[in-house]
Amino acid sequence: MTSDQPLSFAAEDVRRHDRERFVTALFAPAARREGLLVLYAFNLELARVRENVHEAMAGMIRLQWWREVLSGRRDDEAARHPVAGPLLALARSRDLSPALFEQMLTARELDLIQAPFATAMDFAAYARQTSAVLSELAAATLGAGDEDSRAAARSVGEAWAVTGLLRAVPAHLAQGWLTLPQDVLLKAGTSQEDALAGKAPKPALAQAVAELAGHARAALAQARKHRPGRTALPALLPATLASAHLRTLERAGWDVFDSAVSRPRPMPVRLTVNALLGRF
Repeated sequence: MTSDQPLSFAAEDVRRHDRERFVTALFAPAARREGLLVLYAFNLELARVRENVHEAMAGMIRLQWWREVLSGRRDDEAARHPVAGPLLALARSRDLSPALFEQMLTARELDLIQAPFATAMDFAAYARQTSAVLSELAAATLGAGDEDSRAAARSVGEAWAVTGLLRAVPAHLAQGWLTLPQDVLLKAGTSQEDALAGKAPKPALAQAVAELAGHARAALAQARKHRPGRTALPALLPATLASAHLRTLERAGWDVFDSAVSRPRPMPVRLTVNALLGRF
């Protein structure tokens, strides 16, 4: 991808709206890079379903449309869609598992519920079924078929989802959506109802965030126990960024409303060093 080549729709969408994943994708071989960006653009499409509908049923209909695209029932429509067409071609050419896509689509139905997670286990399951699955698909797209690579990718994706959800709490609250689980909030001395009403004490929210951040750090530690091949590395580099975001959160006293927490940190130099050394 050189400076005189225009970006595809998918690549440009990811560059604008998922800058950090975009930067990690640049470390993929040129022949596989566009596939990663198509996957990440698909993830953006799913994330936007909640933002673009006023009723849950409309969101369910949109998710069903993606199911039908991936099952081959809407090939003509997919061919005219700037993400669906390339995604379908990628899924077929790389023999990507339909079951993995179905996990993502099913989990995204929870986006249509105002406060979807009763427990920390529910929260972690959502992370595994969305971003962890996306990372596993990314590893497969890169040609990493060994279980160590895919397991590492799943753990990295889980950590990335948890970290991202925590950093996005203020933005989500502004949209009337809350991903902090009820049991963790109750243990901290507040509730989902208080948080949605803007009445949750900041120390209680910080305590809840700290507990969930511990889950992200545990997932990163688990990822680094594996010995993935270098082929999978571009799918694993988000671990570098997740670690940096977690350090920022901790320095902020786990206050997700601190302006430093939501600031993007593409860290190209750190990513380059880690890519050269085969680390993540």
